[in-house]
Amino acid sequence: MEGKTDRRLPAEERLKSKKAIARLFERGRSGLVYPVRYVFLPEEAAAKECAETPGQLLVSVSKRHHKRAVVRNCLKRRLREAYRNNKSLLSAPSGRRFTLGLLYVSNEQADYARIEAAVTKIMRTLSKTA
Repeated sequence: MEGKTDRRLPAEERLKSKKAIARLFERGRSGLVYPVRYVFLPEEAAAKECAETPGQLLVSVSKRHHKRAVVRNCLKRRLREAYRNNKSLLSAPSGRRFTLGLLYVSNEQADYARIEAAVTKIMRTLSKTA
């Protein structure tokens, strides 16, 4: 299995701490690549909890716009998969850490290709600025 990149999304890369989530929304930079809004917090201000991982991810889909849990879960799976497949774009050799929140904002249920295109654009934008 040499040469293969690790494309898992382990539990330690998921943002769960209420303090870290509050810090992300208070201090993070945000933007929109439709249908995904992102909030990004680079290493300097990122939580110390993520010291062992390159970054942590928060995924959210509004219950207001998507009433059925099946639809929300499907969209969250698509967001996580798009992040997982493209997280190497953010992993810089310098070892910088980050906290990233991906929030789905559209009223319609987008297909995977559209979500992946938005997440890829977000990752490229953040890798240039971070």
